[in-house]
Amino acid sequence: MVLFGACLHAADGKLETSFIDVGQGDAILVTCPDGKHHLLIDSGDNRYPNSAKNFRAFMTNAFSGQSHHIDVAVASHVHADHIGSMEWVLKNYRVDTFIDNGDMGETTAFANLRKERSRQEKAGTLNYINAKENSFQEVDFCPSVRMEIFEPWAKQPTLSDPNDRSVAVRLEYEHKSFLFVGDIEDHAEEVMLNQFAPAERARLDVDVLKVGHHGSDTSSTVPFINAVSPEVAVVSVGKKGVSTNVRYKHARLSTVRHYDDWFKNHIPPVIAGAGKIWAFDADKKVWQQQSRPKGMWLTVKDGTVTVTWDGSQLNVKSSSTQN
Repeated sequence: MVLFGACLHAADGKLETSFIDVGQGDAILVTCPDGKHHLLIDSGDNRYPNSAKNFRAFMTNAFSGQSHHIDVAVASHVHADHIGSMEWVLKNYRVDTFIDNGDMGETTAFANLRKERSRQEKAGTLNYINAKENSFQEVDFCPSVRMEIFEPWAKQPTLSDPNDRSVAVRLEYEHKSFLFVGDIEDHAEEVMLNQFAPAERARLDVDVLKVGHHGSDTSSTVPFINAVSPEVAVVSVGKKGVSTNVRYKHARLSTVRHYDDWFKNHIPPVIAGAGKIWAFDADKKVWQQQSRPKGMWLTVKDGTVTVTWDGSQLNVKSSSTQN
């Protein structure tokens, strides 16, 4: 696959969010409207074919001719499909602030990342934020964009699944808002819906959603989708029957249909994707093709998905279209 990445200064005047095609994993690069400030959320996998290669190629291309400077890097949680290249990021980019959920992973990738993060923190070159201890904290990323992190695990310490301990990131710029939820599943969604204070729960209502856990059927409950009420929903997901998705079988048909119901019955999407996608029917235990929800974009179908917002017009573009 040919990846694309516009030079970062091309985002001047627009908030630009690229959901990088890293297969079965997450990696999101956000560029401030002034083109000078950058936020990275997750860094792809180190097992899925070409995930690390594609992520690093995108980053290298995106920062071509620019200072290798990232204002904030977030590791949503400890799983390898989210931190696969984060140690590489810390070693090859000057990162001002690093945020994770405070959890402890058991993989070599996590151990190496933690070691490098601790080394830079001790050297005084990196500011570290534990999101569990700083939930609902605003973080300096861009002068014109409000960035906030929150952690359901901080509200409900009994959440045991690393997915449910994911750091959520919310951005707001010129009356449009974005929510990135890592691999948060139904238990953490329930915490956000029922244990957050009203003002905290209101943070869930956004325009652009990074769909939780690669479109699994353990995330994206109907009450959560209703609370978020997205205009655009983006799923970062791998191909059916490839590598780690042999076992995970994402995206799930029931979840795709939940979003289809939302977009049909609540908000006509501003920008609509087209065509059919593969989704796994967990009841029948078969893959089947399904017309995609009009407001849903999937990296497995669209390649890298880039959402831009200039204060007046929301745009979505894709690097490729695949069947």
